[in-house]
Amino acid sequence: MERLVVGIVRSPHGLSGTFKFASASGEYGHFAGLTEVVLRGRQGERSYPVERVAPSASLPLMKLRGVDSPEQAKLLSGSEILVPREQACPLKEGEYYVEDLKGCVLVHHGGGGAVEAGVITAVIQGGGGSLLEVAVNRGASGRAGEAVFVPFNREFIGDVDLAARRVELKHTWILE
Repeated sequence: MERLVVGIVRSPHGLSGTFKFASASGEYGHFAGLTEVVLRGRQGERSYPVERVAPSASLPLMKLRGVDSPEQAKLLSGSEILVPREQACPLKEGEYYVEDLKGCVLVHHGGGGAVEAGVITAVIQGGGGSLLEVAVNRGASGRAGEAVFVPFNREFIGDVDLAARRVELKHTWILE
């Protein structure tokens, strides 16, 4: 079963093992219906039944069965919260799951057609938007395998074809 990262465990809250968490998408409505999650962190991956998800003044709260103390919750801090794809936040037009972009080939159109510039290895979320981390090909910059960051916005990125695993780069100068 394919799972997607939908959030990150932040800090313990109270004495019952409840913790604060942040949504990877910024949306929180889809968490209310979760009955089970997988946490991936320092201690590997483990599945937990969800006892409850509740709003709070800052970040929402989650309580998992088997996590019953602040000490246990603290050990989970920084863990990724994963769910099956169908339980992740629904996408809007022009939105993509990070996992779907990883491994796509970044291409640009040269005089002889599409030229592969590199492969997307990660997507980094930042305050100003998302950045594609690209392992560039030798022809793109003369620096084979080196990581280059490309802003994931319409100024730099054209068509995204997930079926073909290709993402269009509008300007090659950003790879230099």
